[in-house]
Amino acid sequence: MKKLVCFGDSITQGTIGDAYVRLIAAQMPHLEVINAGIDGDTTYNLFQRLDTAVLQHEPTAVMIMVGLNDFGTAYGELLSRVYYRRLKKIPIAIDIPAFETLYDGIIQRLVRAGILVILCTPTTLGEVPDTAGQVILDGYVRVIQQLATRYALPLIDVRQAFVQAMRADPRVGPEYHLWMVPYDAWRIKRGMTYDQISAQRGFRLLVDGVHLNRSGASLVAQTVIPPLQQLFPRES
Repeated sequence: MKKLVCFGDSITQGTIGDAYVRLIAAQMPHLEVINAGIDGDTTYNLFQRLDTAVLQHEPTAVMIMVGLNDFGTAYGELLSRVYYRRLKKIPIAIDIPAFETLYDGIIQRLVRAGILVILCTPTTLGEVPDTAGQVILDGYVRVIQQLATRYALPLIDVRQAFVQAMRADPRVGPEYHLWMVPYDAWRIKRGMTYDQISAQRGFRLLVDGVHLNRSGASLVAQTVIPPLQQLFPRES
């Protein structure tokens, strides 16, 4: 059986909000799908754990979705920047040039190992298009697009799917803050669901301005599964 490692941050891990990886596994049972997402990870963290998270599994392919936390190390609020520096042990602010350098290093190691690398653009920060943050995030997106071209890698434009959804139905929910994550976990333990929290805040795709609710996870899955099915067709 072919193996696909889904490599990324909390959006991939899917324990905060909903998980698109489980939808891939459910719809592609002919693949062994390995979730290698970790909350708060950046390209720096992904590079550091390539051996344990990816290479030791000897996968057929790795699908990478990362970038939101890289943005946060350079442009996030002070609490977020302290979190990345102190708890995630990231020594630098990962601006767009640093993001390109780190991402390029990840790709090179995987390509040298003979693994098919599939790049995904990240989702969104909030559900209103064309904000200052969205414009900066698009700089990270362009890096991923350029790397896909440079190395002739498959590219799945998840970002474009979210931009189209936001333009069709923009939602002005509260701005994301790091303290929302433990607060929402406390509410979940008391009987709420992430979708209920999302609805209270007025979001359609997100729980807190970053993490995916059920609709957001479904949109990612709907975007990535057709190209994955082309790359890994079910054998008759």
